[in-house]
Amino acid sequence: MMLPYRIAMLCVFIPFVTVHTTLTIGVSVGNLALCNPYWADCHSISATGRQYPEFFVFKALLIPAAVFMVAYWLLLYQWIQKVTEHTRKPSVVLGMGLVASIALIVYTVTLGAEGEPYSLARRIGVVFYFAFTAFAHLILLSHLDKIDTHKLGIVAQQNRLAISAIALIVTAIASAAMGYFFDDFWDRWENAYEWWFSLLMTSMFYHVGIMWRKTRYTVSLFIS
Repeated sequence: MMLPYRIAMLCVFIPFVTVHTTLTIGVSVGNLALCNPYWADCHSISATGRQYPEFFVFKALLIPAAVFMVAYWLLLYQWIQKVTEHTRKPSVVLGMGLVASIALIVYTVTLGAEGEPYSLARRIGVVFYFAFTAFAHLILLSHLDKIDTHKLGIVAQQNRLAISAIALIVTAIASAAMGYFFDDFWDRWENAYEWWFSLLMTSMFYHVGIMWRKTRYTVSLFIS
């Protein structure tokens, strides 16, 4: 018997540990300057995985994280069907989630590679990963609105997931506006925003994981 919420927790903690570990390595070997990534004038997340030796750690941890995310979206698809009594299949959630996971792999594999094709693939990968992960969870909320979350005991997690989704959308719009109207100022803060955005987005996996634990969601690994 597998406990799916552990998969969700891995989707939270592996990316978090990865980027902070590679940042620490980069600073310790002199590839990166010491600074607070959650504040102005510091490094982007990508910068922590471009150079050696942190390059290897970044890929070695983040690719398995993307694989766990594939498992997460498959499990989420099944869970939604269970709690909604199969009234509406969450195919869009599953599709967007799988695209996001594949996009993360593309981004990770091409990070540090030279050439415009790799650069384009990297940009597409990171945009699709962030956008599709956020919107897939947003669509998940529409499925949760169709069921009695009070009865399941997951109202608090539903509300926190909604707050995270709204915050992501609002801040993304604000970031685009800041970049357009205050380009020079936003250049100093854009990397910090990326770290906060990533942290907020991975928290969505956490909220869903708690939902799974509260609803005692399990999956059998064997067919009898």
